[in-house]
Amino acid sequence: MNTKTFSEALGEIDGKYIESAISYQAERSYFSPTRRWLLPLAAAIMTLLLVGTAAAAAIMLRDLWIQKPSVDPVEVVRSALENQAGKEYTLNIEVNSVEIDEAETAQVRERFIKGIIADRRGWSDEYLAGHFLVVRADYYAEYDHTQTTRADGEVTMYFYLTQDADSGDWTIVDNSGNVNWSEDDSPAAGAPAAQTVEEQLFAYLSDLYNRAYSPYYDGLRYQIDDYEETTDGDTVTATFLWTMYYLGKGWDVGADEGVEQQVSQSLQAKAVVDENGAIVPETISVLADERAVGDPVYSTSIEETFPDQLGD
Repeated sequence: MNTKTFSEALGEIDGKYIESAISYQAERSYFSPTRRWLLPLAAAIMTLLLVGTAAAAAIMLRDLWIQKPSVDPVEVVRSALENQAGKEYTLNIEVNSVEIDEAETAQVRERFIKGIIADRRGWSDEYLAGHFLVVRADYYAEYDHTQTTRADGEVTMYFYLTQDADSGDWTIVDNSGNVNWSEDDSPAAGAPAAQTVEEQLFAYLSDLYNRAYSPYYDGLRYQIDDYEETTDGDTVTATFLWTMYYLGKGWDVGADEGVEQQVSQSLQAKAVVDENGAIVPETISVLADERAVGDPVYSTSIEETFPDQLGD
């Protein structure tokens, strides 16, 4: 849809449809292993089906962070966090640190922004090189869980900002999910012997899914159900239902910050376990069931189901 069509459509929107789309909560659905773009576009597709393209356009313009643009990107993020404290579902926000993260800027620019997202936003490589930054914020949050499913506790969030070339002001255009990327915390570094295989797989998969989906979704959390495990020598095979809970955010169509959605996927994991009961990380293999019904067929690596920006 071009700019002219957007403008024409916005003039015909009935407010009740926008309110309906924002408050919509998706029913439980399932990953499609052969379509990596399905999950990142799910919110957009559901909104379009519910209220049409015009309402989806209006929601896309919704500002999820109340901020004060400034020539200082750190101050922009501070203002957004201070305003977050004023939202109805927020009980407390305590900011520990806010700083520009040059390494994360380079990683996000190359891996997630260049390509489809940059094309949709009209950002050239030259513009991104001089006018895109990632600011890291560490803070403590408490929420009213009668109004939102956001988790309490210590939060590490990366804010993505772009700069107006004329005024020099920086503005938040999106943010990562609430994920701490510390390598020391990676479950691949090994697990305590007291952990079960199921707990180790949960930690391993949580890290993988955080890295794959945090650029697109917020409030990520996971659950394992129907866990079954067999052992052949030092090799363990486990099958289970993996559910990802998430909150939509603004790369595609904005979603209500407090509305949690979920998708599930049947997985099979295999790994070698050492004499101490710890999984050997480099031996882990996780396959997804390629069939929605009937007997499972585990043949697709979960990495193949992960999103590649917003679509191919």
